[in-house]
Order: sequence, then structure tokens, then C-alpha cells
Amino acid sequence: MNLEYMLARRSQSGAGASRGAIMMRIATVTVALGLAVMILTLAVFVGFRREITSDFRGFAADVAVIDLAGFGRSEAQVMDADTLFAQQVTELKQVAYIAPHASVGAMVKSGDNVVGLQLKGVGEDYPMQWWVSHIKQGSLPDVAAEARTKQLLISQATALSLAVEVGDKIELLYLDSGARPRRDSFRIVGIYSTGMEEMDRGVAVADIRDVRRLAGWSENQISGYDVMLHHADDAPQVAEDIESLIMELPEESGVVSAIAATTQMRYPVVFDWLKAHTIIAQTVIIIMMVVLLFNMAAAMLIMVFDRIGMIGALKAQGMRNSAIRKVFLYRAALLFAKGAAWGNAIGMTLVAVQALWHPIKLDPEGYMLSYLPVSWELWWWIVLNVAALLATVAVMVLPSAMVARIKPEQSLKYKL
Repeated sequence: MNLEYMLARRSQSGAGASRGAIMMRIATVTVALGLAVMILTLAVFVGFRREITSDFRGFAADVAVIDLAGFGRSEAQVMDADTLFAQQVTELKQVAYIAPHASVGAMVKSGDNVVGLQLKGVGEDYPMQWWVSHIKQGSLPDVAAEARTKQLLISQATALSLAVEVGDKIELLYLDSGARPRRDSFRIVGIYSTGMEEMDRGVAVADIRDVRRLAGWSENQISGYDVMLHHADDAPQVAEDIESLIMELPEESGVVSAIAATTQMRYPVVFDWLKAHTIIAQTVIIIMMVVLLFNMAAAMLIMVFDRIGMIGALKAQGMRNSAIRKVFLYRAALLFAKGAAWGNAIGMTLVAVQALWHPIKLDPEGYMLSYLPVSWELWWWIVLNVAALLATVAVMVLPSAMVARIKPEQSLKYKL
């Protein structure tokens, strides 16, 4: 039997009416609130990063191969497709797929409502799983049909702005410098929503053949290639590898003047914003950890002073200082465990409620998302709890050293 642990349990159960009982409850509440806040902070931070990264990967892929003249512009410069180059990129082990697309800006009109859209044309070789997962009504355009269908997938935000539904027809107007405006009508076959209304408002998906015809391009002309990777973290290295392949292309290749740009390169403001969120999350966790440890240290001192009589009696019976210190370290660990149990229960419940029902909404113009995203991962949950426990026990070692200063003859006037 562990004598120190038994004494810790006995002294804890008998502390209900002691003068330190209130402080013990305060310390328990502090641990619970501290862990709950840290769990929520990490869940929100990981949720923001995962949701935004996932949506930007879906909209713009991990790496985009575009003409250098079109980098940084809303509309990429047209270039000729190169089958050999695409095959070389596919052979890179980090690459999941590479697919061409044709993107042009157009004005869309329905009745008296007019909005601007980035029309993204894709072919049957373009993987559409991400788009399918965000469709709210209807379906994808039939890009595999033998003839052009002039079908369009628009966002929920665009549908509201145009006051249209699935099955309605809208008119598109393409303005090209130095040429007459081109008009065409498209039928809406699907409506999607990613939660990123700022991006949703500007992007619609169509058949690449329809986009080429609207823009007056040839069958071999594209805006660039979307390159999706197995792991997004490989994007910088893959971009360098693709740049090396481009440098080895012959001068007659349509891709020779292209560059490989990662998502971070194309949207630096968004990812700098995510880095700022990382700093905020780290600051909140550090503050909550300091408050938690301060209250636990104060609770430990009160535990010791509240049990001076017991300490003297144990010393008089021959128990060593190290063993008595273990008694109070066990008490601190038990107190932490009780608070941690409540903190985890509260934090995980709030995370689950937000993940399932999204009661906390956000302004899409300021946060890019329409609701507060949360994401729970087992590894960071375990690391957080273990780190908090180890830090608490480590901090408790110093206050527990007060045991060595207490002499048996001076503690007889105190109650056990």
C-alpha cells in the first residue's frame, strides 16, 4: 500500500470544514476554467487553420502553374497547354494530380441584378470531390458530355445576389480589351457553399469548353494548371521541383514562361492573418497556464499551513521530509485531476456543440467564414493535459519544500 497516497486521500476527504477548503475549491475551479479555455483556444485555432487551408486548397490547389505575366492578377494570362510537362509533374511522388483550367472574369446578369464572377472552366480530368462535398442544391456541370451543355455551378451567396435558383438561366458578358463584348446564356445546375462567402461570391464552375468559347480561345489554350499534393506541407518543395522542370522545357513550349506559385504565395495576406492567430492562441494559453499554476501554488501553501499539526505528528513518528512532501504532491495531483476532469468535460462539450450546430456565427467580411470553426485532435488534447499536469506538479515541488521547515515541537499547538 502507498502510505503517502493514502494519507493524501484521507487529508483531502477531511478538509471539507477546514480553513483551506475554500481555497481548494477556488483552485479546482481555476484548473477547470483554465483547461476549458485552453481546449477551446486550441480547437478554434486548429479549426480556423484547417478550414481556411482546406477551402483555399479546394479553390486554388496547393500549387498553381501560371504565366509569369498573370501572377498577382485576378485573371491569369492565357498560355498553351503542354502534355509532356503535365506528365513530368504527375511523376513527382508528392503530386496527387495536375489538371488544366481556364479562368476568365465575366459579368453575370439576371433580371436587374448584376454581379461579377470568376468563371473557372474545368474538364473531365479535373477531380471534383471537393466541389461535390460543398454542393447544397443540384449537381456539378456535366463536363464529360460530348457536346457543350452551358451549365454553371454558382455559390449560394451569388444565387442570393442574383435571386436565382437551380434550373434558372443567366446571361454572361465577357469583356476583352480590344474586342467586342461576348454574350452567352448559361443554365444553373448547382449551388454550393463553403462558408467562405468572400471567396464564394467570386467563383463559379463551368465546362472548360464553354469558358474557352466565351473568351474566344483555341482548344489548346488554358489559364494554367492546378497541382494538388498528397500533403499540403510539401508545396514549397514541389513548387521548386516544378520550377526546375519549367527551366528545362524547350522554348517552343507554352509553359516556358510560367511559374509555380504556392497558395501562400498567391494569398499572403490570408496566411499572415493565420500566423497572427497563432500568436494570439499561444498568448492565451500561456496566460491561462500562468494563472492556473499561480493558483495551484497558492493552494499548495495553504494545504501545508492547514496541516501543520499533521506534519509535526508524522515527523514525530519518524516519517521523513521527502515522504511528507509526497503526501502534499499527491494532494495537489488529486486536486488537479478533479479540476482537469471538469475542465475537459466543459471544454469538449462546448467544442462538440459548436462543431455540430454552429451557434456562434461570424461576420464573413471580417473572418472569411460564416461561423466559428472548431477542430478536435487527439494528439494535441493529450499533449495539453499531460503538459498541464507535469507543469503543475513541477511548480508544486517548491511550495512543498515548506515541510522541511516545520519542527515537531513547534507544531503541537496546531490541530491534526
